[in-house]
Amino acid sequence: MNLLWIYRVFTLVLACIVSLVAIALCAHTSTNLDKILAAFDLSGSFPYTSLGIAVGSITIISNALLIFLDFFFDNVFTSFLIFEISWSSILWILWISVGATTLSEGKTIFKGQSCSVFDLVPSAQNICEDIHPIAIVGFVNAALLFVYTAVLLFAAFTSSGSSPWTTSLKNRGK
Repeated sequence: MNLLWIYRVFTLVLACIVSLVAIALCAHTSTNLDKILAAFDLSGSFPYTSLGIAVGSITIISNALLIFLDFFFDNVFTSFLIFEISWSSILWILWISVGATTLSEGKTIFKGQSCSVFDLVPSAQNICEDIHPIAIVGFVNAALLFVYTAVLLFAAFTSSGSSPWTTSLKNRGK
């Protein structure tokens, strides 16, 4: 069995799991915001929670599709190194934006105050406490996908075949 292909599957599944955690944290924050805004008969959302849910969904759907297509089909364009390098680069950049936007919005919203200041409004305290975990999950997923992209680039440049860009990790060495 090809070790790079096993690494690929492991990384994509792990990115899906981390994305699911990000979606859950962002949904929790959105629910707490809805509770606060309902008290004032308002509606709205934080941009970082919407971004986290969107990027998490894109990551889960695309990674599941990449794994599915690679398991059941040979030489599908989505398994080519050039496609995977491009797509994983887009994903890790999106995850950096989730982490950075979350930290930036958190600093703007809570003005650097400690979360214990908001203990009178439990929903506000929960929102405050969720900012750093959402950012960490975003940066962890970015790191996972960045390292995966670097491994793909290394595999492409060290390939001895005639066309390394249009081969997959599954068929590498065959």
